[in-house]
Amino acid sequence: MKIGIIGAGDVGGTLGIRWRQKGHEIMFGVRNRQSQNVQKLIQLDKNLEFGEIIETVTFGDVIVLAVPWTAIEETIHRAGNLSNKILIDPTNPLTADLKGLALDNSSAAEKISNLAKSTKVVKAFNIIGAKTLNNSIFDSQRADIFICGNDSHSKQVVRELAIDIGFDVVDVGPLANARMLEYLALIWIELAFRQQLGPNIAFKLLRRKADF
Repeated sequence: MKIGIIGAGDVGGTLGIRWRQKGHEIMFGVRNRQSQNVQKLIQLDKNLEFGEIIETVTFGDVIVLAVPWTAIEETIHRAGNLSNKILIDPTNPLTADLKGLALDNSSAAEKISNLAKSTKVVKAFNIIGAKTLNNSIFDSQRADIFICGNDSHSKQVVRELAIDIGFDVVDVGPLANARMLEYLALIWIELAFRQQLGPNIAFKLLRRKADF
């Protein structure tokens, strides 16, 4: 699959490298090919492709918006027509103190859907650290990726991409539930940093067969 990743930071870079290792075609959309993030990726794989944002959107069937929340509106404006692309949103609209969400009654994913005029937005990869994106295994268990979205085909594509790099997937329903996942990201931040558990943590939904 052709995947365009806008941004080359820890999350976008790790996802791109992992998917490329699994045989997917990857292009990173970046403003500055001389940036430290880009140079780090080139050290990992000298054959990575980089392009302008609009070039990356044209390239990809799936587009990952791996930029800070504050850059989302400008990024979508520069991206051109996104309406026919599957959009993965791993962002969290955090307040400056990382203790709350900057949007009052909506989610980043719903805002992206409106800005991009797209029904194919899938919230995913927002409640996990880049270190865990690179290694999903905790002892004998695989970490969960929680997703939501309104388009069933888009969610299935994202599910398969997450499974491809070693995760189990939990579908939490329509895109309106993205705000729940963004609040869950606040719990991850609290545990990882304020409670000092570190970034090598992840969530897991445990299931038990009903007793009859």
